Amino acid sequence: MTAPQNPITRAIWDGTLPIKFSLDSTEAAALGAKAIVEPYFIEAPRCSYFPLWTSQIRKYFVDMALNFIGDDAEIWYDVDGTPLKWHYPIGLLYDLHTGYRPDSNSPPPLPWPVTVHFKNFPADKLIKAQAIDATQDFFMSMIKEADFLRNGSTKKVMNLSKNDQTQLWDGLWSKNYDRFWSVNYRLVINDGQMPKHVPMRIYLPDNCPVIQEPISPVDENGNQLTLGDVLHQVLPELFPSPLPSENASAFPVPVIHGIIPQLEIPIVWASQNLCYPDNFLHIVVLLGI
Repeated sequence: MTAPQNPITRAIWDGTLPIKFSLDSTEAAALGAKAIVEPYFIEAPRCSYFPLWTSQIRKYFVDMALNFIGDDAEIWYDVDGTPLKWHYPIGLLYDLHTGYRPDSNSPPPLPWPVTVHFKNFPADKLIKAQAIDATQDFFMSMIKEADFLRNGSTKKVMNLSKNDQTQLWDGLWSKNYDRFWSVNYRLVINDGQMPKHVPMRIYLPDNCPVIQEPISPVDENGNQLTLGDVLHQVLPELFPSPLPSENASAFPVPVIHGIIPQLEIPIVWASQNLCYPDNFLHIVVLLGI
C-alpha cells in the first residue's frame, strides 16, 4: 500500500529545525579541550528524536580531540539549564521550551541553542535509557497507547505484521515519509469510523503536569467537537470560549508543530492530520503576549 498524498501530513513530516549544539563550557576543559570548542550545527526534522542524532553529535566532539569515555546513554542535552526529555519529539521540545508564539512580532529563536553534556547525567530528571533501541521501544509504546485510546484496544497495532511494525520505526528513523505513512495511514484513519477517544496531550508553561484525559470527539448529541471545544472543555479558565477571541495576542493560544491552528477545526481532523508520528496530538499552550 502506498502512502496517501496528503499535503498536510507531508508538510509536517518535512518540517525541520536548525539546531546549534554547544559543549558545556565547564565540561570542555575536563574532557581535554585545549581551545574553544566550536559548536555543531544540524537541521533536524521536528518529528525526530535527539537519541537518533546522539552518535553523530558525539562523533563530532570526540573528533575535536575530547577525551570522552562512555556510551551514548551518558550524553544529555539542556536548554537554559533545563534538561530536555529525550523521549519527546524535537519539534515538541522546541515549542515547549522556547515559548515562541508564531503570532508575535519577534523572530523565532533560530538556530535553537542546545547545550551538550557528557557527564553528570541528571537521573532525577531524565530517564537514563537513551539508546536508539530504547527510543524505538518508547515510540512503539506510544503508538499502541494511541491505538488503545482511539479504539479501546491495541488490536489494530498488534494485528500489523512484524514487517509493518518494523517499517513504522524504519520510516521515522530514515526520514522516509512514504515508508512510514503507507503503514500509519491505516492506524490514524480508523477505517472511517469515529474514534472512541482522541489521543492528545496538552503541555502548559512553568513545568505544569502534562494533561492527558480521555477526550471524546463528539458531544452528547453526537455533534463533532472542534479543537476550541476541547480546549474549552479541558481548560475553561484559559479558554473561556471555544471560539477565538477578538484580541488573540492577549490570550493563550495552542501551538502544534510550530503553528497556531484554527480553533474551529474538527478535533478528529486535527488528530488525523496534525498528529506527531507517535499518533498523539501534542498541543503546547502558550500564554498571552
